[in-house]
Order: sequence, then C-alpha cells, then structure tokens
Amino acid sequence: MTNHNSDRPIDRIRNSALSMKVGEDGDGQIGMMINMQHSLYSIHEHAIYATQLADQIDPRRTNAAVPNTQQKVLSLGAQDPEVARTYLTAYALFKSMHLGSRFDEKKALQLAFEFLSTIAAMLDMQRSLDAATKAVVEKFEALPAKDRSLRLPALGDASHRCDAFTQMIGHAVDTLEEVARLFYPDEITNKWVDSLTAVLAQKHGEDAPVTRAMRERGPVLLQLRKLRNMVEHPKDGARITVHDFKLLPSLDLLMPSVEIQRPGEEPATGSLVSLMDQVRNALVDEAEHLFGLLVAANVQPFSKFKVCLIELPKDRRPKWNPHQRLSYGIEINGQVQPFG
Repeated sequence: MTNHNSDRPIDRIRNSALSMKVGEDGDGQIGMMINMQHSLYSIHEHAIYATQLADQIDPRRTNAAVPNTQQKVLSLGAQDPEVARTYLTAYALFKSMHLGSRFDEKKALQLAFEFLSTIAAMLDMQRSLDAATKAVVEKFEALPAKDRSLRLPALGDASHRCDAFTQMIGHAVDTLEEVARLFYPDEITNKWVDSLTAVLAQKHGEDAPVTRAMRERGPVLLQLRKLRNMVEHPKDGARITVHDFKLLPSLDLLMPSVEIQRPGEEPATGSLVSLMDQVRNALVDEAEHLFGLLVAANVQPFSKFKVCLIELPKDRRPKWNPHQRLSYGIEINGQVQPFG
C-alpha cells in the first residue's frame, strides 16, 4: 500500500533527523521529536535541537549546496524539570482530540515553548549573577587586609540585573495569560486571573476543584506579576530596592541583595540570587498547575470513555523524562489508567 503522507515535509524532516546524528555526545539520547511547524524539535536529555531540511531553507531550490541543518535552541532537556513540567507537559496535554476541534494546539505549544525559553533565560541570568558574584568575592579576598578594610567589592550592575530579571517575570506571566485565553477567548477580560476564576465558577460551580484551585493559585500569579511593577513603577510600600555588596555591623559581607516592600507587610530582605531561584521555581510551579487546571476544566470524553487528568506514577514515567507528572487518564470499568 502506498503511503500518501510519506512526502509531507514533517515526515521528511523526521526521517532525515533519524538518519543523521543530531546533537553532541553530552546532550544524551533523543526521547521524542515534536513538530513545531517551522522545524522539528528533538528533545534530548540535556538539550533541545531544531532540525530543518534544505527544502525549508530554500523552498525553490535555488542553491543545490544548501544542506539540512540542526541547531541547539536550548541547553536544557527532558532531564531538567523546567522542560518536563512546562513544555513536555503542554505537549502531552494540549491536544485538540481531548479539548475540542476549536482548540489551537499549535499555538498552545508555541506559547509553552516561549514560556520555557523565558524560564531558560532567567536561569542563565541567575547563573551569570552567581558566577559574577563569586568572581568578585575571590578578587576581594585576594586583596591585602589593609585594602579590604577600605574598599568593598561591587558588581556595579546589580540593579540592572534585577531590572532585566523582573522583565522576564512579567513576560512569563503574560505568556501564561495567552495560554489561558486560548481556552476562553471570549470570556477572559483584562484582569485575566480574576475573570478566569469567575468563568470557572460559572461553568463548574464555586466549590468545583478547578475553581478552588484557581482561587488558591491566582494570588500567586498576581504577586509574581507585581514584582515587575514594583521595579518599574516603585511607590511607597510597594517597591524593590537593590543593594550591591554591603558590610554589616558584624563585619560580615552581605552579598548583592534586594529589599521587598509590600503594602501592609514588613520589608523582606534576601540575596538577589535566591530571589531569582525562588521566582523561577514558582513560575514553573504555576505553569504546571495552570496547564493542568485548564485541561481538567475542558477535557472531553473519548468515544464512550471518560477522560481525566492524572498524575503519572513514577514507575510509569520514562527514564529519559522522569519529571513530567501530568498526563491523560481514561476510566474503564471504574479503573483509571494512563492514556496512551
């Protein structure tokens, strides 16, 4: 029997990627390939690569020398929770066959990867700050004691690094808003967290699990989004003040830090690196929960069977992708089994 789909561009890219070595030895094995329309993404254990055929680069074949290409798009892979809990979770859940033919799964997957790319950029910022801080400290400690008593070490750009990081926070939360709007394009208003909570309450009831979950998670999303405003538009009681290295009365050296002032709360102080780490992890948590919540609220039956959202048992997760927790389950004879 003739395979009428064998000449589809995505099939040719997949076959080409399988026939050539993609990535480097340290990237680990390829766990899956995902069609991102413009190219095929190979998901390695420690990296993600985009593969393109010469036909995609030069559709008219004006230059026969144009080769197939591969390009590392992220130095994170399935073994990194940031990838598994956002992008791979979205790939598993954002399926029109379960969410309805009107659901734009291509756009949803693109947004999930955009969110992951933002998280990866934030991780790079954190690592860069950590490395720069350690380098400055080492240089300071190498000074003679008499010089150390006169001159404090300094990054010089601590405020700039904080500003850039909070811009990424805002972009990440805005991307999550775009994902939510794919599910409720007409119902969500400008205050998307509040309106999404109201929509879920209207459609599923005030005490429904999805409504309660959104009511609990919503304030966290709003607080994360406000961090950018506190840097861009500081005001009394709502600002983030960044400090470079400081000498404490105890003669200890305080690393670059932030002081966060929120209305009605005592100021909170912590290291800038720790803030970056906590916020990045919180964003990954919120994305995973939001993806699951939206899917649970909109999943449709498959044939005559009830489909639901489940947490995959650890022994059902592949070794190359141990951190993806959420998947579809199907209820058969009162028992729920992972779907697929």
